[in-house]
Amino acid sequence: MNDKFFDLKKEKQDKMINGAMQVFALKGYKLASTDDMVKVAGVSKGLWFHYFVNKAGLYTFISDYCVKYLNMELAVNLSLKRTDYFDILYTVEETKAQVAKIYPFVPMMIQSMEDEKDEEILEVAKSRLLPYTEKVNEALENFTDEKLAKGVTRELLDMTVGYTIKGLREKAYQNGEFDSEKYLSDIRDYFEMMKNIVYSNEG
Repeated sequence: MNDKFFDLKKEKQDKMINGAMQVFALKGYKLASTDDMVKVAGVSKGLWFHYFVNKAGLYTFISDYCVKYLNMELAVNLSLKRTDYFDILYTVEETKAQVAKIYPFVPMMIQSMEDEKDEEILEVAKSRLLPYTEKVNEALENFTDEKLAKGVTRELLDMTVGYTIKGLREKAYQNGEFDSEKYLSDIRDYFEMMKNIVYSNEG
């Protein structure tokens, strides 16, 4: 990446970042093309290649930028030590929704990085995603499994909740834009239902 990218006006930087992020988030690395990014961002193809040597370099920058920006906000929002599993995860999703006001495809970009399978970029996706994963897992360490009802395991809970959040997120992007209000409302309703199912009455 050419460091002079940051000499551009912030508005143009964000146009390019949002354009690239949208395409990578919705199509994945393999199917993403600079032609699509040009259409979304409204900047010339030559400008892309002036600042980014190739698609892999662009993906590395975008994924790194996405996680760093999100983690800055998470550091603030997770600073209060929440101990409830669902409260912690709601704070994470709420933070993504806040960030999406500036970078609309951050929530989907994180998901795309988690789902990435292309061997060419897989290690980049994993390594850039790691600080985000560590931040969330660190917050979840405050939750004790003793609160779970008999027969409910943390592994199954993580898997079930993870799949549902993913489905709700994809639904929130159905019209091409992130409907954060509907997304957070659906998450809240789902989490309230799950609390009644997975927590022990004694807890």
